[in-house]
Amino acid sequence: MMNRLAWLGLGILLVTTPSWANWEVAADSRVQFVSIKQNTVGEISHFERVSGAVSQDGQVDIRVSLDSVETMIGIRNQRMKEMLFEVGVYPQASITAKLDPEALTLAASGYGGEITTDINIDLHGTSVTKSATLQVTPMKDGLGVSTSEPILIHAAEFGLEPGVAALQEVAGLLAISRVVPVTVSLRLVKSEAAPVDS
Repeated sequence: MMNRLAWLGLGILLVTTPSWANWEVAADSRVQFVSIKQNTVGEISHFERVSGAVSQDGQVDIRVSLDSVETMIGIRNQRMKEMLFEVGVYPQASITAKLDPEALTLAASGYGGEITTDINIDLHGTSVTKSATLQVTPMKDGLGVSTSEPILIHAAEFGLEPGVAALQEVAGLLAISRVVPVTVSLRLVKSEAAPVDS
């Protein structure tokens, strides 16, 4: 009985592997973050332009346009672009990782599940590696990939401390948290062509 199950599992892998050959990030994917000011007020913001791809060997390459930050307040958007992210020098952030191809194959064939991996975040000229658990969910038109729990970004890790201090001063605030929880929610759709190196 076990041998039959093993061969069935192998058969599923062989049949479904080509079906997810390359994925690209759909336009409605989101990267969100929560900022805390005055120690009591939480505000949810996001980036409106997220792009990227997942290759057939599980290589993840996600790009976040920092000038697409949306906090729902125009002047705050502008201040974050100029004073915090310095988009004139650092226009985007990148998230790269390597996922298990077999786990992706099983997810694409309707199983879903969690994948734990190291991700590399390149932001403001600094690269930091963090561990993340990703929930992979089969969808009608592709795959959903989201963080199972927030990734904590420390301002000091990426040289953002001066920018946070500048925002705090210009807004006349007593405090802005230097630790920001970030969540990622991606919708992956099958790519018609192989990814093009940037």
